[in-house]
Amino acid sequence: MTVLENKECYTIKRLDKKSAYLSTPLGEAKISKKQIKGFKQNDKIEAFCYYDKKKILRATTNFDYEVGKIYPLKVVDTSKYGVFFDIGLEFDLLAPREELSYKVFKEMVYPIGIKIDNKNRLYATTKIRDMLLLEHNYKENDLVEGRIYSINKSIGAFVAIDNKYDSLIRIKELKGAYTEGELVKARVKTVKDDGKIELTLRQRGYLEIDSDAKLIYNILRQRDGKIPVGDKSSPLEIYNNFNLSKAAFKRAAGRLYKKGLIRIKDHSIEIKER
Repeated sequence: MTVLENKECYTIKRLDKKSAYLSTPLGEAKISKKQIKGFKQNDKIEAFCYYDKKKILRATTNFDYEVGKIYPLKVVDTSKYGVFFDIGLEFDLLAPREELSYKVFKEMVYPIGIKIDNKNRLYATTKIRDMLLLEHNYKENDLVEGRIYSINKSIGAFVAIDNKYDSLIRIKELKGAYTEGELVKARVKTVKDDGKIELTLRQRGYLEIDSDAKLIYNILRQRDGKIPVGDKSSPLEIYNNFNLSKAAFKRAAGRLYKKGLIRIKDHSIEIKER
């Protein structure tokens, strides 16, 4: 569906063989004659304006995106004016330098908001927090997917669920390196009274035992079958060796023990010889 709710009416000032030129407050905007079939000089037409990569003012009536919404868009080019995103049309959409809240990389996909300025020019932005909603039907333990749109090293990673809803993965929940634009699958950990969602990258406890058990067993195999960490080891020792909390370690080790795969003591764990 072509959404032009914020379009403006412009007069066709002149035409040449392939293009028409609209009279706008910013000057003449070039538009393909294919988009204005049936119109003639001095007719009025509704369109959006934008700047192309050469900073030439252009106009379009074909825009299959909704202004004010967020879409996963790929970076296709950069210039001194900003970054261009592929929107699958005859032009790429510019995010001006001042609309970039983090460093982006060519060919990467990011959650991008589409807006228009006070002169009716289309532009892209990575500053999407004010475009995200807190009204939703998510509940605890729901599985969700979204892209990271901001990382605060003291707080965590902010995620745009389904390009619509705001959420947070607390810093203590993050394992490894993450970056803006990264697509993550997570579980709803809590929903606050005001609708704010907190996520976790971990599955529910009873589902994670198997994956954590495999992790422990594989690490043991890599380290000659024995590690000086056991039931009474400190949480830090356990985390340094297995990247697991003490509770997760004990659940997973218990599963391995019940299966007869390991021996576990106060300060050691080892693969059981068969």
